[in-house]
Amino acid sequence: MLITNFTYNDFCNLITSVLDSSFNISTTKINTISDFTNYIDIEFRKIIWTDYNYDNNYNINDLLQMRKSALCIVQSALEFTTIVFSFPKEISNDILVIGPFLEIEPSDEYIISLLKKNNLPYNLRKTFSTYYKSLPIADSMKVIYTLHTVLGSFISDYDPSSMYYVDFSESKPKLADYNYNDDSQFYIQYHKKYKSCLDDIFKYMRSGKDTTQILNDYIELTGILKGSSIDKIKNNLYILNTQLESELLKETISPAQVRDLSLKNQLEIETESSRIKLMKIPYKMLRKYSNLISNHNLKGYSYTVRSAIEYINLNLQSNLSLSTISSAIGKNASFLSSQFKKETGNTVTRYIQERRIEESIRMLSYTNMTIQEISHLVGIDDLSWFSKLFKSITNMSPTKYRENMYKSKKDAN
Repeated sequence: MLITNFTYNDFCNLITSVLDSSFNISTTKINTISDFTNYIDIEFRKIIWTDYNYDNNYNINDLLQMRKSALCIVQSALEFTTIVFSFPKEISNDILVIGPFLEIEPSDEYIISLLKKNNLPYNLRKTFSTYYKSLPIADSMKVIYTLHTVLGSFISDYDPSSMYYVDFSESKPKLADYNYNDDSQFYIQYHKKYKSCLDDIFKYMRSGKDTTQILNDYIELTGILKGSSIDKIKNNLYILNTQLESELLKETISPAQVRDLSLKNQLEIETESSRIKLMKIPYKMLRKYSNLISNHNLKGYSYTVRSAIEYINLNLQSNLSLSTISSAIGKNASFLSSQFKKETGNTVTRYIQERRIEESIRMLSYTNMTIQEISHLVGIDDLSWFSKLFKSITNMSPTKYRENMYKSKKDAN
């Protein structure tokens, strides 16, 4: 029952308002399970797979009916998330569909990676880009905790430990284990320890202190590396990566650089097949995020220079120049040029060039894209000029760099 003087409709409006104002995520109330497939992905699958049949996921209905008053987290290889809540029967037979939403900004590289992961043709890139850029970006854990708070405050028998996951990638969705104890008091204590442990990790990460012991405590508490399968360990690492990324986005660091590192970590998790190597990834991720804070924090720069750097990092693929950047941030070009050189030691043009090569190095290391594709994605359409610039900064050609990188990986294995 509802623990409130609200009417049922008022309560639904409250949830809708909270999710919209906090995360820009839409909430839809449906009356029958047959309507579910119209909202799970706004029928995007039918656009890219014209013969796709949602009915192949035939046990979705059973799962929802089985778990009344429970959050169902629906995920898939398409990497957007939808959350479904089925009300207790005494309140309503309605179902809330929350989302879909993404965890990270859908960059061009991300879209290309997604197409490859799902064995889809490159010519769907624009379709994917249009759809994915229309989706809100949110941290799923924060959305879930918000829902736990609202639902737990107003529904008497709501139990956060009943939450479950569905993999919509399969023709028959599978229930994923969720490691909560049925005892609500245990869950409350666990959540307090969990939050305290995460807060300590974030504090140590910002201070530059050694995070090994506090990360060991987190791993022991959560059991993220004790999964019965490699896929389960990977899912846990994806969540940790997203949490670290979300925390860094609060810092005065270019959001583009934070997201780039997050995507790099995601690709490393995705492509690793060794359980032993996966167990080392949390320590590597934390070290990389700590280094990003210490090496790329923009706190020491003026608002003008910080704005210019953020604009450059977010628009590497675009036609960047002193003129376009100064216009975009509303500053005089001459003033920006002088201030940028004074604070960074680099000209605007040189900074753009170095950032483009940094980004191309990341793509050469972590994707199978051709050098021409990479050149285009970092905003340089002239392949000859790209190769010349790359060599002037790294002392080797893009081809040679990739060859050396492959050789180093092979020797390491």
